[in-house]
Amino acid sequence: MKVLLMGPMGAGKSTLGKILSTELGWPYFDNDGEITSNYGLSASEVSALPIEKLHELESQYLRDVLKRPESFIAGVAASVIDSPSNRVLIESTFAIYLRLPLSKIVERAGSAGVGRQAIAENKEQILIERFNRRDPLYRGSAKLVIELSNSPKRDVAQIKKLLLSEQA
Repeated sequence: MKVLLMGPMGAGKSTLGKILSTELGWPYFDNDGEITSNYGLSASEVSALPIEKLHELESQYLRDVLKRPESFIAGVAASVIDSPSNRVLIESTFAIYLRLPLSKIVERAGSAGVGRQAIAENKEQILIERFNRRDPLYRGSAKLVIELSNSPKRDVAQIKKLLLSEQA
């Protein structure tokens, strides 16, 4: 089973993905880490990329990770949902939308790291626009929408239960 964790920056894709990976015994692939190792760029180089180039790499990573034959969990960049061809790929997997209320997205997004270069100015306005545009796309492409709690352990238990019932 190929499981994609998707949602806005700060949703917890990396945190939940690593916990699920450990509990299920499946490998976890993180978008940011995979882009640096697979495409020969340092984290600071990725963080400095023009946003269009970054989104191209994030889409390439999605295509590349889906070629892997084994069961895995992968966190994908928020931007991949913007492309209709990426949505077709996402819909062919078990994609989980990690949904946060807009106020939590603004709180968690931070200002440093991959993808944050696009929100350095007008952070709240940009995050609101992205949420309003992407939320219906995530919902339409995901097999499962998880309304995140304040407890990663609770969220992982909910996801794990649903994944295991899907495999049965």
